[in-house]
Amino acid sequence: MKKWMVLVFLMLLLAACTEEDSSAGTGDTLEEVKVEFNTAESAEPGEEVMLSAAVTQGAEAIEDADEVVFEVWQSGDREHSEMLEAVHTEGGVYEHSRTFDEEGLYFIQAHTTARRMHVMPKMELTVGDPDPESIVPDDSEDADAMEKMGH
Repeated sequence: MKKWMVLVFLMLLLAACTEEDSSAGTGDTLEEVKVEFNTAESAEPGEEVMLSAAVTQGAEAIEDADEVVFEVWQSGDREHSEMLEAVHTEGGVYEHSRTFDEEGLYFIQAHTTARRMHVMPKMELTVGDPDPESIVPDDSEDADAMEKMGH
């Protein structure tokens, strides 16, 4: 009889440990960091453009991003992209002003590191009325941009 009681006690103890372990993973999950561009999708040559992005996590504006860098390149020429460090203004908005002198399609990627996460959304900016024949689809690798960030 004593053996049965010890066995039942051990089974109950194991069951309690299993329940405790399984509930440990159900706490709050980390919400992803989101970056939303505020930049217009078109501009005129020679016009100053405010590159702008809002960084949030859930409903909270992130005021303390580790890094927000706008990578800018003209269609078909990512190897000559520029890395422009953004400045935090307010309400989780990060900005950098740039003038685009040449007509063309430009790509802007906001390399953003905040709350131990890295996101890299991309947008297109049409400057002037570029010749459709001059536009090259962006098939560049984002991994190349990550390597450029390290330099």
